[in-house]
Amino acid sequence: MASAVVSGRVDERIVQKAEAYIRMAGLTPGAVIKTVWENIAKSGEVPQPVEKSGMQGDAWSAFMKAREALPEATWLGSQTDEEMKDMIAGRYA
Repeated sequence: MASAVVSGRVDERIVQKAEAYIRMAGLTPGAVIKTVWENIAKSGEVPQPVEKSGMQGDAWSAFMKAREALPEATWLGSQTDEEMKDMIAGRYA
């Protein structure tokens, strides 16, 4: 199978930060680019840019969705002051 070189421009600060995450995942930038292109070719879906504002990225959104899905902890509100102190002190059984 013939291969092609794909190139683009990315801000140097973004490159440095992304490469750190890529290395921690045990990958190379080329492997990530190849995977993204293969996924687009297979699915027909193009990844959308992550919002740049603060903590509004995918990880934050995923955390908030998981948090909202948790059942409400009604037991906590029914604790007496003494039970709460015991729990905080690690004496709660």
